[in-house]
Amino acid sequence: MPTFSSQLENKILYSNHDHAISVSYQSTYTLKYVVDGVKNYNYNNQDIAVSKNQYLLLNNDSHITTEVKKGTKGLSLFLSPELINEISHFYTNGNHNLNFLEVTRNKSNFQLSHLLNTMAYLYENNKTLLKERMDDLFIKVSELIVKEQVSINANFIKLRIVKRDTKRELYKRIVATKEYLNDNLQKKISLEALSTDIGISKYYLHRLFSEFNGETPNGYLTKIRLERAKNKLQTSKDPISEIAMACGFDDTAYFSNLFKKHTGLSPSRFRKSL
Repeated sequence: MPTFSSQLENKILYSNHDHAISVSYQSTYTLKYVVDGVKNYNYNNQDIAVSKNQYLLLNNDSHITTEVKKGTKGLSLFLSPELINEISHFYTNGNHNLNFLEVTRNKSNFQLSHLLNTMAYLYENNKTLLKERMDDLFIKVSELIVKEQVSINANFIKLRIVKRDTKRELYKRIVATKEYLNDNLQKKISLEALSTDIGISKYYLHRLFSEFNGETPNGYLTKIRLERAKNKLQTSKDPISEIAMACGFDDTAYFSNLFKKHTGLSPSRFRKSL
């Protein structure tokens, strides 16, 4: 395993703006996470808006202009280039020059979203614990980012796509698909309606999504529905029929059979085992 020897240069900045500002600066590898409000970035000739609970990755040594309105809150994670390069070297055997794709994200990476929510909560409620966990959290965040970016680049190579602007636009559509599915998992979603909303053909959407995620859009939708159901079984006393409906399953018997197939337990047994 890698030693992650350079993580001590990582820094976190929490901002709670009491007035509107506009500031320009030179970035290191940075993750911008908005806790409340909207932050607007001009970066690489792009105008990117990052809303509440969304995050954006920025590359090392790039010029950025940030515009923020009064009341906006956010976290900036300044990721050590040495740590990013060390992790990148480990996952690519030293053959990869890492460049993040600058696309706003929210729920499409469960683990990273959870870590960012945890860091924001600890900063606002328990800075002592955040300080104790800081190195571990930065390593986990950095590793998740690098692994995902390495996988993204590998998939673009397989698809023989090399232009950075094309990569960014295609990846925006993949992320938009995942975000849409996460936000609408309780609804009936057809591939045709999804492709119309995202703006590419059914075939191309299916191919792109499957290539990048290792599963079809429908397979991903089923997974997140079951994850939501597991969470509801753990945290609520709602009847199983209501949980099934809330997670996009019209038929309780079908939901129960599918749940058991994926978890090894029926919903009722899963709840009793907690």
